[in-house]
Amino acid sequence: MNKKRSTRDLKLGFQHYPYYQIRVDYDNFHGWAALNELTDGDYLYWDYFEKAGSAPVAGKGMCWLTLIPDAKKHSATAMFTENGEISAWHIDVIYSLLTDEDGVFAFMDQYLDVLLTTKGDVLIEDREELDAAYRLGEFTKDEYKAALAEGNTIIDEWGKDIRKSELIYKKMLKYVREQARDHPLTVFLDIDRVLNVFQPDKEVQNILPSAGSNICDLIHRMKANLVIISNHRTGSATFDTVSDFFNQNGTDFDITPFGDEYRTRTEEINAYLHMPPKIERYVILDDCFQDDYSGDKKLRERLVFVDALKGLQKEDIVKACEVLNRQIK
Repeated sequence: MNKKRSTRDLKLGFQHYPYYQIRVDYDNFHGWAALNELTDGDYLYWDYFEKAGSAPVAGKGMCWLTLIPDAKKHSATAMFTENGEISAWHIDVIYSLLTDEDGVFAFMDQYLDVLLTTKGDVLIEDREELDAAYRLGEFTKDEYKAALAEGNTIIDEWGKDIRKSELIYKKMLKYVREQARDHPLTVFLDIDRVLNVFQPDKEVQNILPSAGSNICDLIHRMKANLVIISNHRTGSATFDTVSDFFNQNGTDFDITPFGDEYRTRTEEINAYLHMPPKIERYVILDDCFQDDYSGDKKLRERLVFVDALKGLQKEDIVKACEVLNRQIK
C-alpha cells in the first residue's frame, strides 16, 4: 500500500500552497475535509476521458477539495477550476485513515481508484495493482473483496447522480473556505540580515532582489498576512525603503507593538498574537540577532532561521510553507 498525505506533498509538492483541514458536520455530511489552494503553477490536464475530453486538474487558480466521509473507506477529491466548476474527481479506495506527526491527515491507499467527470465519465483505475497485491498476500480475501465493494459504493454514491455530487462539493467548498478565512496565515518578518545583507559602507541597507522576490512569493503562494517585527518598524530610512518596496508590490503589512514595556521580540510577537483576530497559523522569519526565541517553545517551533550572510533563500520559503501548513490544534 502507498501512504498519501492530504497535502499531496509526498508526490506533487502541494505543501507549497495554502492547505486547510477541518472536521465537518454540515449539511448531512459527516467526516473530514481538506482544501489545497493552487496559487501558482502551469495547467496540468488529464486527456483520457471519453466524454469530457481533456480535463484540467492542476494549475494556478484551481483548488482541490477532499472529503473523507465517516464509516467509509474512500477519500474523494474534486478538482475545481478557477471559475468554480468541477473538472474531475479522483477517488481513492483507502485501507485506513491516519494523522501524521505534524497533524496532517494521511491515508493508506488500497490501489483501486475511481475517476469521474461532470460529463458522465466513470473510470476504474489500478484494478491490476489491487489484484497483484492480493496475489502477493498484502490483503486477505475479505479485505480484497471489501476494496472492490468500496469501488462500487463510490460509483453508487458519487457517480450515479453527478449533479447531486456537484452540488454537495460546491456547498462544501464554500463552507470550508469560510472556515479557513477565520484562521488566516501570518508571516512575522525581520528586515536586517533577512531582506538585506549588512553593508557597512551604506547608511541604508538595500533589499536584496532575491530576498524581496522570495518574501513576495511566500505571501502570494500562501495568501498570508505580513507583519514586520524588525526594530525598523517606523520612522527610519530603512523602514521607508521596505514600506515603499511592499507598496510597489501590492503587499499590505502590519507591525508588532513596541515600547518600553516590551523587553524582547518574543514579548512583542506574543502581544500581537493576543490581539484579535485570533492567529493560530504563523511562521517567523528571523536571523535571531535580537532574540533566538529560546524562552518560548511555541514560538521557537514556528521559527525559520535565516542565514544573516545570505538573506532569505528559496529553501527558507519552502520551510516556511511547511510550518504554515501544520494542523490547527
